[in-house]
Amino acid sequence: MSNTVIRPKDRSEWLEYRKNGIGSSEVATILGLNPWETPYQLWRRKVGLDAPKQENFAMKAGHYLEDAVSRFWSDETGRDIIKRSAGDWLIQSDDRPYLQVSPDRTYWLGESRSHDAKGILECKTTQMRVDPDDLPKYWFCQVQYQLGVAELTQGSLAWLCSGREFGFKDIALVPDFFKWQVEEVERFWVDNILGNREPDAQTVEDVLLKYNRHTGGKVIEVSDDIFTAYQDLKTVRDQIDGLTDRRKELEERIKLCFGDAEAISYGGQTLATWKAPKPSDKFDDKAFIADHPDLVKPYMKQTQGARRFLLK
Repeated sequence: MSNTVIRPKDRSEWLEYRKNGIGSSEVATILGLNPWETPYQLWRRKVGLDAPKQENFAMKAGHYLEDAVSRFWSDETGRDIIKRSAGDWLIQSDDRPYLQVSPDRTYWLGESRSHDAKGILECKTTQMRVDPDDLPKYWFCQVQYQLGVAELTQGSLAWLCSGREFGFKDIALVPDFFKWQVEEVERFWVDNILGNREPDAQTVEDVLLKYNRHTGGKVIEVSDDIFTAYQDLKTVRDQIDGLTDRRKELEERIKLCFGDAEAISYGGQTLATWKAPKPSDKFDDKAFIADHPDLVKPYMKQTQGARRFLLK
């Protein structure tokens, strides 16, 4: 597999290139290993049903802090970052142009300055604690995909946790894992993107994206396992209702002893408080609508409520 390095003139052009392929941040989604996105949601974005992801503060901060993380990593490892690797650029497969990656940085493995002596550095900023021996699966997928498309064998993942703790882990290419990634990405691109075939819904959010309204009168006969789930849910709800009633009973029993006190104690230990909040101003929209219907009418609009789940 050969590849081509593409250096867009600006970030806008780089973003346009990214629309025409599968990047390393999207591979884990296709493999079902991204906890924040499903293949169906990715497909909707790729075919234009949903708008591209907007860069939020966390994403922007992560982009700006790539340089800081790479410098921490360079100080820790003694390896040299390749200066030209900073910025927005792509490596695209010649055989399968939809395989494309945008490494955060590349670096020299040693003294040699040949292509084979390069490695890929992925930089992360996060609020979660990271175990080097149990890396997030979607991070690992990202590095493997980058190495494979770039035809390199060595990479490193570096992270900065809450701005206070730095860590890194060297990662070697796993050829069989990359081969599987390519197979799954190719299937998604050919069948779902080019073939415009919707991936199956995997979450309730997927179902609501696809069917935000019900079809009146339509009834589906379900399988035995769904009927079992229905029975289990009824049992759980009955248990919760019983606990809710018991909780209410105990709360009322305790509240009865307060009188006008702010708190109750036992043996000097404060057990609970029961205080009224400070008064606040609240706009009485119902009264305003009743008194000034003509003023309100131009601002009224019909909205679609969410589908409501009722257990029978």
